[in-house]
Amino acid sequence: MVRALLAALLLATLGVGSRVVLPVEQIEVVGNKQLSSTHIQKITGLRPGEPWLWAWPFKLRPLLDNPWVLSATLERPAPGRLRIVLQERSSVANILLDNRRLGLSPDGVLLPDAPPQTPLLVGRGEIPLDDLLQLVQTFPGAKQIRYDVGGYQVLGERLNVWGRSVKELQDWAKVRRIGKSDASPVLAHPAVGSDGPVYVYSWGVSARR
Repeated sequence: MVRALLAALLLATLGVGSRVVLPVEQIEVVGNKQLSSTHIQKITGLRPGEPWLWAWPFKLRPLLDNPWVLSATLERPAPGRLRIVLQERSSVANILLDNRRLGLSPDGVLLPDAPPQTPLLVGRGEIPLDDLLQLVQTFPGAKQIRYDVGGYQVLGERLNVWGRSVKELQDWAKVRRIGKSDASPVLAHPAVGSDGPVYVYSWGVSARR
């Protein structure tokens, strides 16, 4: 009985001591661009003065609820020091939803408070995220991509093309040498830049002036 009491007393003493003797003196945040270091410390509770030995990785879980955060790890480079390493998502396009402009990441996650950028994705009905991401990659110079149940329209400088499917548009872009691999200026279809768009079909192309 006495030994059990002494053991409990020792554990309690160590617990109190670990909170007082070795506090967190410095916190370094690496990899954050969208989220501020102050915000990260606030939502994780990892701040200077907190017990260093009680800083566990589970405190980073609230960060993973933020759509901007792809991964988060906690490192202890030295006693009293913590390092939070973030991998944030990037935005490759803006999408307009309910009059809100959101970012869209390469893995299809919607990002709040994203900086304005092109292309702007607008449309009606269910959002075909996979198709839109493919079109963003296929047409890096696009200013706007519209979608609806009938197909997709890609708009940009000297670019106005419509297709029922992503594959048809990709095939057309490949023929016109539109894409990141082409170092020369975009080669527009002769009808691009006219009053009407180019219509791409599986059987060919038509243009309306």
